[in-house]
Amino acid sequence: MMMSLFHKITGGAKYVEIFRDTLLFGKYYIKARRLIGKLDQMSENDIKNYHYARLKNIIEYSYDNIPYYNELFNKVGFKPADFRKPEDIKHIPYLTRDIISENHERLVPAKIHSKYLKRSVTGGSTGKPMVFYLDRRTSSHVDFAYQLYIWKRVGYKFRDKCVVMRGDTFDQADGKDFWRMNHPMNWLIMSSLWINKDTVSSYLEKIRIFDPKFLIIYPSNAYILARHVKERNIPLCKSLKGVICSSETLYEWQKQYIEKGFNVPVYSYYGLSEKCCLASGFTDSVGYEFIPTYCYTEIVNGEGNECASDGELGNIVCTGLNSIAAPLIRYRTNDVAVFSTHPRVNHAGWKTVKEIRGRISEFIVDKKGSIITFTCSDEIFWQVIGKINAYQYVQVTLGRLLIRLEINQPLADSDYDSMKRNVAAYYPEFEVEFTIVGNIPRTRIGKFRYLIQELPIDLHT
Repeated sequence: MMMSLFHKITGGAKYVEIFRDTLLFGKYYIKARRLIGKLDQMSENDIKNYHYARLKNIIEYSYDNIPYYNELFNKVGFKPADFRKPEDIKHIPYLTRDIISENHERLVPAKIHSKYLKRSVTGGSTGKPMVFYLDRRTSSHVDFAYQLYIWKRVGYKFRDKCVVMRGDTFDQADGKDFWRMNHPMNWLIMSSLWINKDTVSSYLEKIRIFDPKFLIIYPSNAYILARHVKERNIPLCKSLKGVICSSETLYEWQKQYIEKGFNVPVYSYYGLSEKCCLASGFTDSVGYEFIPTYCYTEIVNGEGNECASDGELGNIVCTGLNSIAAPLIRYRTNDVAVFSTHPRVNHAGWKTVKEIRGRISEFIVDKKGSIITFTCSDEIFWQVIGKINAYQYVQVTLGRLLIRLEINQPLADSDYDSMKRNVAAYYPEFEVEFTIVGNIPRTRIGKFRYLIQELPIDLHT
């Protein structure tokens, strides 16, 4: 009865979990908030000392209590006593999605009460499910504390009106279940699963009436809304101050379109369902900085060394600093970033990148086997953008792309000729086939995949 009431007033199971875990394990939330309060005043030496102390504690605990790490450390000859500085973590082999999936039961302590563990599944942009465990004491509510810190940096204040569209799905696909209120936070929670050409007008009308200060939203959903606003000349929300994007790669073309559509700044941040990495986008320039009390982050190049040159491309490798019972040590995310040697003036010691380009699986491979960035994917369709609701690239073979198009009016031969010319200009080493589909499906939580990459891609090979 009580959980049913919480579900009704908070708008969904995700928010009930945050509320419940805050009540049960509140001391960890309070500890996180106190640490966050000191974060911006921490010196580079403070951060280094914090990293060493937390990593040493995690490594010792993992060796003594977690079967997978005990076996791994013995296999490679690594002893906790060998860890004398944060950089020594490089002697521990990477943790990958496949390793986690195959060993998730061995990546938690052999003796631990089940009430402390939450079994989770993520598909990510690979589409391949990965089972893993989260530590209930330090996951949902502690993660939420850090998200509030990031949102505060762009002007959010507690109980500001927000529309939140980040993976919430409701039981029925009828109008009354497209959205629900989170009354404690003063948020309108909208399902990201049911937004499409038939429902987008209803979404926008509800948003206009609610008149939020911020949209907290997947980039693909923000683009759909902004496009509808711009094409239909729909009146904007009077109180809207910004759009906060996460959970998908925010392409520059998306950001520019969303900003023009809503006439407000677009901010972004980077996080993982695994709760082991978090980065805040800069509010006044391009780039991200990783939150140093949340994660220890390495940007590792194709040779397996940590990036040292400005503009160098590398894989994000992270170690979460909050989990007690289910730590992920040196988790290779397969997300690609452009390394920066220029941290913010007041944030010395924070790992900084110029850009997060998305997962390795969000790159394409040409006929010669070269890995090509996906950032120009939209420019193929600029001349016919008004006729296309959505597009999706699929790659199964080197140098070949299938492009699925969801259209709102027939394409003429000249439209196909235009797209083919653009393909030749941007992707000269590819053969491309276009196919018209009725609907491009989303993931189970409403994310949109612009690219389905079936080829194995790895910067470390």
